[in-house]
Amino acid sequence: MKELSCTVCSRQFSRKDKLINHMRIHTGEKPFSCSVCHAAFPKKYALIRHKKIHSVLKEFCCDVCSKCFTRKDTLNEHKRIHTGEKPYSCSVCHMSFCQNTTLKDHKRIHTGEKPYSCSVCQISFAQKTALNRHIKIHLGLKEYCCDICQQRFSMKQSLTRHMKIHSGFKEFCCDVCSTCFTRKHNLTEHMRIHTGEKPFSCSVCHMSFCQNTTLKDHKRIHTGEKPYSCSVCQISFAQKTALNRHMKVHSGLKEFCCNICSKNFSRKDTLTKHIKRHSQEKNTVGYQI
Repeated sequence: MKELSCTVCSRQFSRKDKLINHMRIHTGEKPFSCSVCHAAFPKKYALIRHKKIHSVLKEFCCDVCSKCFTRKDTLNEHKRIHTGEKPYSCSVCHMSFCQNTTLKDHKRIHTGEKPYSCSVCQISFAQKTALNRHIKIHLGLKEYCCDICQQRFSMKQSLTRHMKIHSGFKEFCCDVCSTCFTRKHNLTEHMRIHTGEKPFSCSVCHMSFCQNTTLKDHKRIHTGEKPYSCSVCQISFAQKTALNRHMKVHSGLKEFCCNICSKNFSRKDTLTKHIKRHSQEKNTVGYQI
């Protein structure tokens, strides 16, 4: 039997139709199109498999948790959650995964590839799920609600993090000063106070910071951006903490008290300045005596 060879990669085939199907990998041709959503595929069987999504027929069911799928291979991948089998291994760091698609997503950590781009703000992501989560920010979609304070979130993980505030459970503790946090990354950031590490550097003035959020706040000095606005007098601020301090002026809350004359202040820095005046007055009196 005469072998048919691919002119691009020299792979050989026994049948002409198989060679034609293979060539579409190189040409990018996708002649089989879905009549419902217009998604295109290089092979007919891929289109047939895809159409089951629209039919909502889920004939392949897991015998452990009863979850059903439109495709048998998706069921087989799902079952690895129960068996713990991880047949797909990263050639760089040797981390293993249940699914080949998860491995492909993981590999982008090493390559730096970010193929999924937001059509609104052009931020790119390594994973499609990350892009889908991000899109909810632009849509203003907040489907996850806290049943205690009714605050809403666009991502489930944000709600899970938020719930720890209400529980008061702080499982991540600093082994230097024993300060505890509800989130691990807050502990990691806190530890830099002790280590002196400042990994976040300003590209304009090269000033370095312990936290990425502090760097973002700092960058507004250069850009002039003031995204935090007072709802009472419309004065704008570069930092949220500055707005919070300002709001105390309108609320009349004066929580900082001078232990010398009992005068109250809305801001700690104002109290500090006030106390210095007492010190200066004391020194002046002593000098006159």
